[in-house]
Amino acid sequence: MSQLPEAEYAALAKSLVPIDFSLGQKLSEPNEPIEYVYFLSTGLISTDAVTKNGDSVEVGVIGREGFSGLAALLDQPQMSHAVMIQGIGNGHRIRSSIVRDEFKKGGVLQQLVHTFSYLQMVQVTQSVLCNRLHEVERRLARWLLTSADRMEAEELNLTQEFLAQMLGVQRSTVTVAASALQRAGFISYSRGRIHILNRPNLMKAACECYNTVSESYRRLLKHGPDESLTYVVSQTDSIRRNA
Repeated sequence: MSQLPEAEYAALAKSLVPIDFSLGQKLSEPNEPIEYVYFLSTGLISTDAVTKNGDSVEVGVIGREGFSGLAALLDQPQMSHAVMIQGIGNGHRIRSSIVRDEFKKGGVLQQLVHTFSYLQMVQVTQSVLCNRLHEVERRLARWLLTSADRMEAEELNLTQEFLAQMLGVQRSTVTVAASALQRAGFISYSRGRIHILNRPNLMKAACECYNTVSESYRRLLKHGPDESLTYVVSQTDSIRRNA
């Protein structure tokens, strides 16, 4: 993916604040103002649809290929979904108003945001189909692979509570599905820690939704989620050194 020209990332980098993300940290709440945009260097962001009763289901995940707070750039000060950290890591935050002002100027930043917006739409729409038509075991395989891709790691710290939320099922259902994948030798699962042991076979066990979304990422990001909007974050130190 094209990287931001120096003038564009310099305009953002001077306002970036380093931050460590903790598991379960809320980045934005439903129907609350989106004060900050968050960029990950490591970790995993989860976007969840939430009912009035507090039940939720995950509709998308974000790694360092993207950011949280997209709605704020589109002149929507709040969103109906919850956004939280589901994989600890670090990154930067910046006031959403600053990114919105730069986004409206056009240029490469605007192009990258449009690409990220489309990828989020692909995830969300595919999740609707997946939750309606596919078996839990295949859906679990898909989300484990997706989470690993976004975190760029084959070992994940995912609790049963989060897996149940991710799939919109009961914890007991998650236990059965995870046990089946473990018996097949595709993963190891113990005390909230999941290690992908056999990615090729886990991909075969996953539903078609994994490939559908992954192909969109490969097509639009060219080299995968490692080249992304968070390029602006990686330039922060060099900008400060040259200031």
